[in-house]
Amino acid sequence: MDLKIKEISIATVTFSAVVMWGGFSAWRILFNNFAVDMFNASSVDVGIIQSVREIPGLLAFGVGALALYFTESKIASISILIVGLGLILCGLSTSLLMLAGATILMSFGFHYFEPTNSSQLLLLAENKKLGKVQGKLQSYQSMAGLVGAGLIVILTLFLDYRMIYYIVGGVVFVIGAYLSYAMPSNRGKEENRKIRLKKKYSLYYILSFLRGCRRHIFTTFAIFLLVKNHHLDITIISILMFANFFITIFTSRIIGYLSDKFGEKLILVGSSFLLVFIFCGYAYVSYLPLLMFIYVIDNILFGSSLALKSYLRKIAPTEDVTGCLSFGMTANHITAVIIPIVGGILWIKFGFETTFLSGAGIVFVDMLFSLNIPKLPVQ
Repeated sequence: MDLKIKEISIATVTFSAVVMWGGFSAWRILFNNFAVDMFNASSVDVGIIQSVREIPGLLAFGVGALALYFTESKIASISILIVGLGLILCGLSTSLLMLAGATILMSFGFHYFEPTNSSQLLLLAENKKLGKVQGKLQSYQSMAGLVGAGLIVILTLFLDYRMIYYIVGGVVFVIGAYLSYAMPSNRGKEENRKIRLKKKYSLYYILSFLRGCRRHIFTTFAIFLLVKNHHLDITIISILMFANFFITIFTSRIIGYLSDKFGEKLILVGSSFLLVFIFCGYAYVSYLPLLMFIYVIDNILFGSSLALKSYLRKIAPTEDVTGCLSFGMTANHITAVIIPIVGGILWIKFGFETTFLSGAGIVFVDMLFSLNIPKLPVQ
């Protein structure tokens, strides 16, 4: 990479991620209450909107096509702008249909930002520091979520939901517009991007798919278990979320350090091994404090995804990274609609234990595939 390209510093990439995650966290915190209080949304309404929100993730392979014509820095900046616009439109919504449309727009911005910003970071970092820089980025994203959640709580004391959407969305939109104009290209004149579905990337795509299955079981059913079976109220759930944000500020950096020191294989195999017991814990642990501890550990282990990206960067040349990341996100979202439905049916027909034991089986298979990751030389 040309030295001039270093003008796109890791600090700028990190700032972009903080803005994105601050905006996304605001949406996530406000959405359910806004939908229910303003439009009397039912669980079915919310479930449908949450399902269609994942469609842009399924279409994330489009990032690879866009990268053939636009730089990653430009796509990431415009994605921030789109998220800001989506938040503003959420506030302007006069019906559930309009709210769903605004949410999908916001989701396109979020899902197109992630692979392009990650690509910039991976291309800027030295191979021996891939884990470290990704761990720091995840740490700052957790800080953004923590600060954003705190600000939303304070703002709700003085402002209504719509005004908060306008303020947060407006700030994100303005920053996105500025970065779209001011952010220099992250490529040299001779650099190109390519879309390649090579056999050597198949392990990355398989692991992305399996980790998507695990993610959707966690996001759909872990909190639902605590609420449905253990009757945790919104206050306790909020405290649990704050604890997750706070803890991952530190654990993300540790996971990044361990990935650099011991290799991606150990992190991916180790995290999947632990997740087998985590999912079995969801199925069989009835002691609430221990179950909440399991939930926190589960959330921490999401940080292991940085090792999968480090593995990709070490096997892919510069021109393939963005395309591979975008196809990886699509693979991660293939089960976005299937897993919640199938898991819910298993829950109703055979009990919640079956849903989580199925998750244990998935992460066990993930562990077996992770064992195939070779030990890669540090360059």
